[in-house]
Amino acid sequence: MTPRRVAVALFDLALVAFLGAAARLAHVFWYRTFESSVAVDLAGSVAVGVVFAAGHLLVASGDRVVTPAGRDADTLVVRPRSIAVAVAAGFLLHASQAPAFTPFGLTPTGVNRVLAIGGVAVGLWSLAVRRATRSGS
Repeated sequence: MTPRRVAVALFDLALVAFLGAAARLAHVFWYRTFESSVAVDLAGSVAVGVVFAAGHLLVASGDRVVTPAGRDADTLVVRPRSIAVAVAAGFLLHASQAPAFTPFGLTPTGVNRVLAIGGVAVGLWSLAVRRATRSGS
């Protein structure tokens, strides 16, 4: 394994961890800014979905985000279906534990952990999407 491949692998894992942290931070900042209600919980679910979609785009694009477009055939990683899946994953993950929609309640710390783990899972899936895109499958 070359040093460049090690650096790329570390960068990829950093992006995945960043997506998990971004989901957690979005949740923390959202509920520090707004008081909990049905509308706020619904909007929070949408916000987490948007964070997951943005993170998916960043992770699935990888080094193509910081290199000039048009270098090769896989510069376009934007796939509407995979972005929709990322939005749905974030939305459903948050809505499944929002107090307005569920009879049980997790503490804010528990919700943050679940969102961080979900963000990492979406990040790992995004890496798989990138690899599949680049291999042509």
